[in-house]
Amino acid sequence: MAEGLLIRGGTVVDGRDAPPQRADVRTDRDRIVEVGPDLAPRGERVIDAEGALVTPGFVDCHTHYDLEMFWDPTLDPLPLYGITSIVMGNCGLGIAPTRPDVQHAIADLLCFVEELPSSLETAVRWGWPTWSGYFAAASQVPLTVTPFAFTAHNAIRATVMGPDAWVRAATDDEISVMAGLLDDALRAGSVGLSSNWFDTDRNGDPVPSRRADDRELDALLTVLARQPGALLQTIIRDDDLRTHVHTRAHAAGVGVLSLGDGTGRGRDGEPGVVYLGGGGVPTQPRLGFESSIGTAAVPAWHEMVNGPADRKAGLLADPAWRARARHDWDHPLPEQNAFRAEQLHEFILSDPENGPGPAGVSLLDLARARGQHPSDALADWVLANGIGSRYKKLTVGRMTAEERDEQDRAFFARDDVVFGGTDAGAHLKMFCGAGSSLHLLTHWVRDTGQLTVERAVHFLTRRSAEFFSLPDRGVLAPGLRADVNVFALDEIALHDLTRVADLPGGDYRFTRPSAGFRATVVNGVPVVVDGAVTGARPGRLEAARTTAPS
Repeated sequence: MAEGLLIRGGTVVDGRDAPPQRADVRTDRDRIVEVGPDLAPRGERVIDAEGALVTPGFVDCHTHYDLEMFWDPTLDPLPLYGITSIVMGNCGLGIAPTRPDVQHAIADLLCFVEELPSSLETAVRWGWPTWSGYFAAASQVPLTVTPFAFTAHNAIRATVMGPDAWVRAATDDEISVMAGLLDDALRAGSVGLSSNWFDTDRNGDPVPSRRADDRELDALLTVLARQPGALLQTIIRDDDLRTHVHTRAHAAGVGVLSLGDGTGRGRDGEPGVVYLGGGGVPTQPRLGFESSIGTAAVPAWHEMVNGPADRKAGLLADPAWRARARHDWDHPLPEQNAFRAEQLHEFILSDPENGPGPAGVSLLDLARARGQHPSDALADWVLANGIGSRYKKLTVGRMTAEERDEQDRAFFARDDVVFGGTDAGAHLKMFCGAGSSLHLLTHWVRDTGQLTVERAVHFLTRRSAEFFSLPDRGVLAPGLRADVNVFALDEIALHDLTRVADLPGGDYRFTRPSAGFRATVVNGVPVVVDGAVTGARPGRLEAARTTAPS
C-alpha cells in the first residue's frame, strides 16, 4: 500500500528541462501533492535527499519483458537503476493476440529474435485470443515497475493467418480481421503497433510482418489514425522500403517511432518520424553457438547454430558442410551477419566452455596464423572449446564507441529523438541492457560535462512519457504520479555485468549490481531504499493515452 512520503532537502530536477531548484516533494498515496521549499512534515515517512537530486522516475522505452514479467515480477535490475516505467512489445514481437495452433510459433519468434530461453514459453501460463484479454490478465500481476506495451504485428498476423502468415500476403477478409484485433488492442490501451521488416526466424525465414503488403499496411494505419497518439513502430533494413512505409504513415496521420535499420542508419529526419536514440553505455555483446540471431546472413552457420544440439559437432567436422559454410560466408545474404569481413578483427574469441582456447584473440588473427579460411578457423575453435563457448564483438552494428558518442552528441540537440531505450529483458546471455541508460548521467553529465543534468533527466523522463502517451508521469508536479528517484551523481555507478543462474531450468543471465540510488518510488511506494530493493511490487501493466490530471 502506498503511504505518504516527504522527500526533504534535495535539489529537484523536475523533468521539464528547467534549471534545478532546492525543494521538497510530498506524496499522498500514488500522487505528488506538493513541490516546494521547506515543506513541514505531517507525520509521513521522510526520505533524506540532502546533497542529492530528486527527479521523476526514469522511463525505459524499449524492453522485452513480455514473457519475463510473469516469471520474474521483480524485473531485476530495473528498479535498482531508477526505472519506474517501461515500454514492451517492441520490434513487432509480443505474445498477444495468440491463436492456440500458432502459440508456440509466436513465442518462438520472441524467444529466438530477442534471445530469450525457450523455457520461458512453458514456465508461465499465457495465451489470449485478443490483446484486451491479455491486458486484463497481465494488469493483475504485481510488478516492481509500471509497464506499457505495443501490440506486435507478427502476433496479429500469425493469429489471423496461421502458418500462412510466414509465406504470403493477406486476403481482404484476413486484413479486416487484423484491423479488428488492432482496434481491440488500442481501445484496451496499447501504445500502438510495432512492426518488423528486419528480422528472420529460427529457420532463417523472414518474420511474418515482412510479408505484409500496402493493403495490409494501409488498413492498420487507418486503425491507428483513429486513436490520437497511437504509434507505428518500425525496424526496416532497406532504405527505400523505410521511406515508403514512413511516407504512408505520415499521409495517414500516424506518428512513427523508427528503430532505423539496426545499425544506427536511417535517422536523417523524416516528417512525422521520431527516432530511438542512443546515450546508453556502448555494449560489447557476447554471442555463442547454442542459438543466435546474428548468423542469418550465412545459412550454413545459421542452420548449425540454431539446429539440434546433437548434430552440431558432426556438422562442424563434416567436409561437405565446411565447403558450404565457406561459400555462404563469402556470399552472405542481406540479413543479420555477425561474420562481416570488415569486422573480423573485432570478433574476439572468448569464454571457452571447456577447451584450450586460445581466448582473447580475434578470429581474423587466428585464421591468418593458421592459414585458414575464417569459417574453418572458427569451426575448429568451437570443436576444440565446446558449443557453450562464446565470442564478443567490440562494436554494436557498424559503429565504434567513438562513433556512437559522436552520433549521440548530434542526437542530443534534436527534438525528433527519444532516449532511454535499452533492450532490457532481451539477449540475456549477450549483455544486460537494463540500467545502461544511466550512462546519460554518469558519463555525459558527471564525467564529461557535455550534457546538463536537467537535459539528461528530461530525456529519461518527460520526453519519453509524452511521446509514448504514458499518462500522468515524467514530471514532478502536483497531481501527477508519484514516481520519484533520489540519487547523488557522486554516489551512483553503472556497474559491470554479473551472472546469475535464476532463469527457468537454472539457466544463467547477465544482470548488474545496484547503482546506488538512495530511493526509487513507484506509485508512491519505495521499491528501492539505500540501494537495496524493498520487495514492494506496486506496479501494474497500464493503458496508454488516458487523460492526465491538469
